[in-house]
Amino acid sequence: MASQQTIEFRSSFTRTRTSVDLAVGQVYIAGSGNDSEIILQGPDVLGQHAKLTLSPDGLSVTPINQARISVNGSPIGDSALLSDGDWLSLGSCLFQINFPDHPQAFAPSASSPSPSHISSAILTIGRLPECDFAIASPLVSREHAKLYCGPVGVEIEDLHSTNGTFVNGRRLKGRVRLKEGDRVAIASFAFLFTGESLEPIDMSGQVRVEVRDLYKEVIDRSTRQSRRLLDGISLVIEPGEFVVIFGTSGSGKSTLLDALNGRRPATGGKVLYNSTDLYASFDAFRSAIGYVPQQDIVHRKITIQHALEYTARLRLPPDTSNDEIQTYIGGVLNKVELAEKSMQPIDTPAPLSGGQLKRVSLAVELVANPTILFLDEVTSGLDAGTDKRMMRLFANLAADRKTVICVTHTLENIDVCHQVILLHKGKLVYFGPPKEAAAYFGVQRLSDVYELLESSVANFWEENFRQSSYYRTYVLDRLSGHDSDHNPTHPVTELNTVKNRSHWFDWRQTKTLMHRYIDLIVSDKKNLLILLLQAPLIAIVIGLVFDTKGVPAFRAAAENQIFFILVLSAIWFGTLNSARELVKELPIYLRERSVNLGIMPYLISKLLPLAVLCLIQCALLMGIVSLLVELPGSYVWRVAALFTAGMAATCMGLAVSAFVDSNDKAVAIAPILLIPQVVLSNAVVRLGDAGLLVAKSSMISLWALDAMKTTLSAESRTALKIAGQPTLGAYGSDLAMVTVLGCVFLSLAVLGLKLKDRK
Repeated sequence: MASQQTIEFRSSFTRTRTSVDLAVGQVYIAGSGNDSEIILQGPDVLGQHAKLTLSPDGLSVTPINQARISVNGSPIGDSALLSDGDWLSLGSCLFQINFPDHPQAFAPSASSPSPSHISSAILTIGRLPECDFAIASPLVSREHAKLYCGPVGVEIEDLHSTNGTFVNGRRLKGRVRLKEGDRVAIASFAFLFTGESLEPIDMSGQVRVEVRDLYKEVIDRSTRQSRRLLDGISLVIEPGEFVVIFGTSGSGKSTLLDALNGRRPATGGKVLYNSTDLYASFDAFRSAIGYVPQQDIVHRKITIQHALEYTARLRLPPDTSNDEIQTYIGGVLNKVELAEKSMQPIDTPAPLSGGQLKRVSLAVELVANPTILFLDEVTSGLDAGTDKRMMRLFANLAADRKTVICVTHTLENIDVCHQVILLHKGKLVYFGPPKEAAAYFGVQRLSDVYELLESSVANFWEENFRQSSYYRTYVLDRLSGHDSDHNPTHPVTELNTVKNRSHWFDWRQTKTLMHRYIDLIVSDKKNLLILLLQAPLIAIVIGLVFDTKGVPAFRAAAENQIFFILVLSAIWFGTLNSARELVKELPIYLRERSVNLGIMPYLISKLLPLAVLCLIQCALLMGIVSLLVELPGSYVWRVAALFTAGMAATCMGLAVSAFVDSNDKAVAIAPILLIPQVVLSNAVVRLGDAGLLVAKSSMISLWALDAMKTTLSAESRTALKIAGQPTLGAYGSDLAMVTVLGCVFLSLAVLGLKLKDRK
């Protein structure tokens, strides 16, 4: 080997090549500082980032002061050997290593090939170390995608990964041939196909947000005129920055937050994630976005550990092992300082504090390891000490190279963030370091800025900021291409955040959701006891009141009345069991739905446990009544009829729960649905033709009661017919109609949930 070797560093950030001659045995400092022997420029390359040493074994790299370094996507803690063609990541900036003089002396090892080396082969990309190109991220499936390299070109195929493989922002279905210039994304990791190689653009998985001329228009309900909630917002948020959004009341803080994360897209302008249009390629970034709303997004009856386990199984790839899940959860709990409370239910026996509860919601989002995190007033209502602790936690997350954006009203602790966004009536009036904001406005305390802003129109403050040095330094100089290269604003289509789901039903998701729901039911022992005691109490009351002895007419009338109460009880059970089940966890549903939750898995996970509960209630009800009152006939058929009625009512309750937005509304609507079941059952009053037509087309009670009457003796049925209450059909056809009504209500529940997707 020669005593000196030329090494070339090709930057994926600047597209420039830096060539240096290294002597064997000498240590060289690489970094962005002028005092480094090898100067490598990049957005977060430290002044002295790494030590490089050339030896007969190859070129080794060692981090300086635990600086962040990866080789071919794998982080290193000590040192690693570099081969020809390897990708060296200093922070988030990638450099491809080339040995132009003697590439054969440093050929890539068989254990760590890279997609950059295109030949006649099949290369696997995934989370497993054995993959040809391993990406150590929970967002990546074990075997995520395959590259087919041959004489006809390069094709890529997604291997049914959870978070998808994307080419130019579109999720792959089947195998696709790559063209020069195609951008390939594996979860949140980006590559560029040059025609000969698949070169990493960003192997850090981090997100840089660039906002250009963003505006949001809505129609004012009172004036019916167009009104701008956001107007001409331009700014850049770098990876690893903690940014706080604050402003006057109604200034558009939450509107801006939701425009930046895609939940409520802007009317015009652009939001770019790593130079890619977020709105046009939302599905490619879905798994990288974490969002913590104001409402808690965690169930309070189950333990913190279980809550995180269920979230991990819902969001992480199906091939994630239990050991991996426990490792992720352990790391998250340590990060949010809740490890000692992991096996404690959130609200019993000692409820968590407000700050701890917010940290649980944050932990739920961190399990999937998002690279950009949005926080909507999560410190609202917390005391000053807790607010300070939470803000420091957010700053620590940013230090882990996550982009953190937070809306807040409390200004005492914003000095821990990197930048602040100040809005006034939808306009950007300041963007820059928090410590300089008070001086910019000439106030002693930053909280005094609210009163100052109200003293003049918003255009005045916006124009002042645009003319200031702060705007040039913190906005224009950070925008790629600067202001002269801005693309004109253009309308964008409303995002359908769930349109790319490939399967309408997912059994794994259903099973996880069902286990969580059963856990919730069993954990709330008092409520479960109340539900189970309803049937015995009603049955005892029936047994104390009714007597079926006597002449056939008297006996038939008593049996009919008992069946009427039994049917209404079953409908009551079903409706009350389910009327609050969807709306009470609406914030959790909306958050999970925005990631990957399917509607049918969600509904089925509710229906199956509720079916078991309903069956127990109906069996107890009919069994105890049969013991207390003489009711000749089939017990099994009668339980089946009551159960069918109860399940149809369960679907009716779910439909109610899907359309309302609060528990109180669900409880208020339930009686409105139950009263017609009494009046139009054809048991209280004899219905006319019009009433009977309405009842037949919509009343569970009519058909369920008729099915129950078909189980009576021939003598009792004859007596009822003489009394003007004949059966309308047969047992099977009656229950078929009840089932049809249940399916109609279930369809309405699906519709109600779909309508919530638009909000």
